Amino acid sequence: MLSATHYQPPRWLRNPHLQSMLASSGVRLRRGLRLLAGSGAATRELILDGGDGVRLQAWHSHVPGSMPVGLALLLHGWEGSAESSYMRMTTARLLEHGFDVVRLNFRDHGDTHHLNPGIFHSCRIGEVVHAAGDLAGRFPHLPLVAAGYSLGGNFVLRLALHAPAAGVPLQHVASVCPVLDPAVTMDNIERGPAMYD
Repeated sequence: MLSATHYQPPRWLRNPHLQSMLASSGVRLRRGLRLLAGSGAATRELILDGGDGVRLQAWHSHVPGSMPVGLALLLHGWEGSAESSYMRMTTARLLEHGFDVVRLNFRDHGDTHHLNPGIFHSCRIGEVVHAAGDLAGRFPHLPLVAAGYSLGGNFVLRLALHAPAAGVPLQHVASVCPVLDPAVTMDNIERGPAMYD
């Protein structure tokens, strides 16, 4: 099994701050758009039920005429959205491997401020679990997997924890650079390079 120690970027790309800057660059955004457009997928908006009247926006991508092998739910990072470059690039890759993909916007992310009263915070796991259940109910014939990045990585780990009790048939999860200790993460951001502000 591969681990983080197996990842050896080129020498010029070993600085983690440079990696963060490039990940958010316009070049990657355009590449994500191009890859997703080149996949041949049709993408449509879904409004998922987050429970207690909460509505969460998601984008479902499906390659017309294909028989998907599963449904992948993607959760973005803090201040990201379903339209972030890494979300689009991952969607394109998963579509290549036969998955349908749903990119979820957390409350107040993307252009969704009008959907719910109240603001987003990282304790709102219940609405993400409920939305995953709604999604599974809409596609009961597809095995459900999920992946998340940064804060989304934290959410996907908690989704995996809560899914069995909520009746969400989640098969597998992947968590990329999850925020495990929010206080330490915030302290590192505050003390880090100014670009993170």
